[in-house]
Amino acid sequence: MTSQRPSAAAPEHRGMNRPVDRVMEQVLDELSCDTTILEQTIRDLRAGVPGYENVPTAALEASAQRNIALSIRTVRDGGIPAPGDVPEADELAVERHGQGVPLGSVLAGFRVCMSVILDRLLRRAPQLGIPAEQVLDCSTILWALGDAFSARAVVVYQEKELDRALADSARQAEWIGDVVTRPMDEAERRRGAALYDVPTTEPVRALVADSLPGTDREHQRMIAQWAEQAGVQVMTAVRGAHLLGIVIGTHQQDVPLTELTVGMGGPVLLDELPQSFEAASLALVTAAEVGACGIVDVEGLSWRLGIHTSPETTQMLWQRHLAPLEEAGVFGEHIMEAVEAYLRCRMSIPLAARSIPVHVNTLRYRLKRFEEFTGADLGDVDTIVEVSWALAARGGRDGRVAAHRGNLSRSASEGEPQL
Repeated sequence: MTSQRPSAAAPEHRGMNRPVDRVMEQVLDELSCDTTILEQTIRDLRAGVPGYENVPTAALEASAQRNIALSIRTVRDGGIPAPGDVPEADELAVERHGQGVPLGSVLAGFRVCMSVILDRLLRRAPQLGIPAEQVLDCSTILWALGDAFSARAVVVYQEKELDRALADSARQAEWIGDVVTRPMDEAERRRGAALYDVPTTEPVRALVADSLPGTDREHQRMIAQWAEQAGVQVMTAVRGAHLLGIVIGTHQQDVPLTELTVGMGGPVLLDELPQSFEAASLALVTAAEVGACGIVDVEGLSWRLGIHTSPETTQMLWQRHLAPLEEAGVFGEHIMEAVEAYLRCRMSIPLAARSIPVHVNTLRYRLKRFEEFTGADLGDVDTIVEVSWALAARGGRDGRVAAHRGNLSRSASEGEPQL
């Protein structure tokens, strides 16, 4: 005989304690002692519920016995428990989650237990003359128990899935941080690569960015958005005050990354990733010192790396080419702006003047005054390199350059002729 779930109980049934009579007590006692219920429940679980085929028999028998006892006890009490009052649901959900059984199978498994009991009850009731109304009440209580059990099991599974996701994320972040920054045991490296789908025979790159508490997720979002547009896959992890990552694939060079500076190392195999990380770190700190932003690497920064690696040289060139202009106040700022534009525009006076913008004669005058202030010759190759070095260092040290650029070009400095 196959049991069917009745319609929801009327309001007067829900939450009411209806003590069962002597005859129903007799039936419940019989069911409690009927070992064939457990046997049938195990068979039905194995045959009809996916995921239960790998659950150890001892564990399955123990949980089925608990569920059978819970069902009989609930019918005997005549009340419908709230989800929080069904500890069996917590115990079963935790156990099955650890065994890898899907939530749907757990819920279906409990229904199997109840169905076996209800089927036996429906068979025995007519033989003992139990009224149909009383049988319907029992059926309603059992299905309501199923609802309470399911509601609690869902909550427990969600909590466990969240815990598992957090743990998996933490393990992945730890592996990323380790494989990027230090030599790693080969077995551990390959195990992580297989788990997180990181290639071991194709080049990858390390990346690093500064990251402070509260900005991690936003920076990761920005990098992920850039990666999608650049046609690469990026895995990131927070370690200390930095955001570390692995770039998989070859990125498109023309995809910008705004509002964030990211150092990127060269392409290497996975076991050489710490070398790529060193280059990425050097690019990042150099970018901070020269005021660069976006995706930066040592190839693109080129000679500017010396600004970080040789601070003595930077200080010497600053004193030689820029310190005299600082003493000239606002006019010195005009001169530095002119020299910077001149070098940026490949020593083309018309292009440089237009980029500021000023008259070409004004630009010539400012360049001449630069040579007078510093004693430098802008036609000399060494001077061009030295001044470019000093200006690049100034770009990172003094953020006022960009802010002043528009104002300085529109105002005349004291003592400068208007040409």
